[in-house]
Amino acid sequence: YHLMTRAIIEMIAAFAACTGFSIIYSTRPNRLFLCGLSAALTWGVCYFTAPYTSNIFVNYLIAAAFGTILSECLAKWTKTPATIYLIPSLLPMVPGGSLYYTTFALVTGNQADVSYYGNRTAQAALGISVGLVIVSVLLYYQRRIEYKKDQRKRK
Repeated sequence: YHLMTRAIIEMIAAFAACTGFSIIYSTRPNRLFLCGLSAALTWGVCYFTAPYTSNIFVNYLIAAAFGTILSECLAKWTKTPATIYLIPSLLPMVPGGSLYYTTFALVTGNQADVSYYGNRTAQAALGISVGLVIVSVLLYYQRRIEYKKDQRKRK
């Protein structure tokens, strides 16, 4: 019960923060809800997959892949660029806290914490980027195959 309440609160926070981010960057009002929703759902995937993965890299990879697929689907549905939904959906996963602790440990000379937090920061950032790239490349090749099929039908 406590974990579910925490998850809902964190997803609402992700929704609000990323909707606000989208407002600041002049996203059209009719797209704001979907920007916030994509952030909340992606963070929910990140939150709920964490207990099932022993590696932060894999956890963030799965969530980023989900966010990328969701953004592509929303973009196709609303006939807008996927970036409008992709950036807000991945924003809650940016390892800002971990990066702060890495920098603080570096400044204070705590080598053990530099290693620990630096490793977590790198794994999270790499997981996000690899999840995004894998899905983007697969979708690129899918579109390319569909385009070639379409060209053959027209001949």
